[in-house]
Amino acid sequence: MNVVIKQLKDFIKLYQTLHWLVLIIFCGLSLTVNYALGLKQWMRELSSGEAFFIWLTINTTHLTVGYLAYSLFTKQWNFWRRPGFIALLLFAVVLFSIRESIDWHYDVIAALSKPNNAHINQSTFKYLFRASYLVLPIACWWYLNDKNKMPLYGFDARNAHVKLYCMLLLCMVPLIVFASTQTDFLNYYPRASRIATPDLPAWRYVLFELCYGADFIAIELFFRGLLVLGLIKYVGIHGVLPMACFYLAIHFGKPMGEALSSFLGGTILGVIAYHSKSIYGGVMVHLGIAWFMELGGYIGNWLRN
Repeated sequence: MNVVIKQLKDFIKLYQTLHWLVLIIFCGLSLTVNYALGLKQWMRELSSGEAFFIWLTINTTHLTVGYLAYSLFTKQWNFWRRPGFIALLLFAVVLFSIRESIDWHYDVIAALSKPNNAHINQSTFKYLFRASYLVLPIACWWYLNDKNKMPLYGFDARNAHVKLYCMLLLCMVPLIVFASTQTDFLNYYPRASRIATPDLPAWRYVLFELCYGADFIAIELFFRGLLVLGLIKYVGIHGVLPMACFYLAIHFGKPMGEALSSFLGGTILGVIAYHSKSIYGGVMVHLGIAWFMELGGYIGNWLRN
């Protein structure tokens, strides 16, 4: 744990106070606009094509602001001239915008389901489709560009220190317990409440949670894998803060506390992934937090009712 604390302290010292302040203000304004305008709710009413261009604008803005801030404060501009860097950034923002906007899988799942199970199956298996929209293209990108340089963007267990990540996860438990007393959290979690019916068997809830978890593995591969480890050859550790800005944007519509903490959490996981060259720890922490929040939602709503 002391090693990680030192890594985080060293990372903080890399940047001027004003650099940090600019990014924090930008992220604060971004979240303010989202919650003031109900941006995520509004986008649910758009067509897939319209949603794609809105997400493309949001994702590009957050990632670009992160890199522009780095360049402005450090006077480092050379990486912008490297075609591979620009190509990877374009690939990333387009890929994630597609993932956030397409919904054809709902029709596929419904067509393969009995009518009375369509909603439950859609709510459950959509996460597998969403995960595949990231994992398959990223695997192809890695195969074409980086297969001889590293395992698939962080799928390397050699430096994955399980004890350390257990400690990080335990540190989150008090925060999750507190969140489980808040109305906005309990209105959002557990996500499995979307499939709840009086006679639904327990295995259905377990299956939902497993599929839900698969989406977080894909998220870690994208943010800490592709956007941190995949960009090391261009910007080194300096890909972490732009990634964290982008990571904040995907929390639009979630409980405010979760959205506010996403920049900090994304930064911590990014620094750990950079030094360990592994996303296994991030997967473990992310899954643990996700399932603890589900449990907190179950317990909190049970106590509230």
